[in-house]
Amino acid sequence: QAEVGGLVPMNTLFIVAAAAALLCIVQADDSSDVLTCGSVIKLQHVSSGFRLHSHDVKYGSGSGQQSVTAYKTGDDLNSYWLIQGADNTECEQGTPLRIGATIRLTHMGTKKNLHSHDVISPLSHQNEVSCFGDEGEGDGGDNWVVEGPGAWWQRNTPVRFRHEATRQYLTTAKSAMFNNQNCGQGCPIGGQLEVAAGRNSKQADWKPLEGVFFASRSD
Repeated sequence: QAEVGGLVPMNTLFIVAAAAALLCIVQADDSSDVLTCGSVIKLQHVSSGFRLHSHDVKYGSGSGQQSVTAYKTGDDLNSYWLIQGADNTECEQGTPLRIGATIRLTHMGTKKNLHSHDVISPLSHQNEVSCFGDEGEGDGGDNWVVEGPGAWWQRNTPVRFRHEATRQYLTTAKSAMFNNQNCGQGCPIGGQLEVAAGRNSKQADWKPLEGVFFASRSD
């Protein structure tokens, strides 16, 4: 059974709910606060208050892949991410996720995976974070390890995402905001924050907010 947290547009709810009904694999335990595979969430960066975001806008430097930013407004559809298992693994909808789990985050709007690599990011000069792959199929650079307190990834509890290959942490900061000076006139991502992967885990806390949360499966 899917539980809705926060304000979610009805078209998004319909698509997710319809998929769940067709697959018939969601079993209910509404009291669960544990994050599960198949849930569709927004992630808020704790210190800045901005949400993890992407869009069909490519970097003008670096890899040239689809850019990933942090966005201030909470009602944008391009801030939804699907939780999936690591590259080349299956994670059934409703599977509860432990702290230490390796996951992919697939951008709902473009079906590309949150990705990082040893390419310099444009503003903070850390590792670039991009979206990569097609229809959720990418490579090992899409794998992120969930780090945080306790045994399970809980809703409303901040966690960190460590990139498995480079061991850098998903991060952002208000000091790394795109504007006309660093991005050019008419910058399509002006006012948004650069998202990068860096060594410092102190500014790397994220927590789930709005979304469609599937309860843990009862086997």
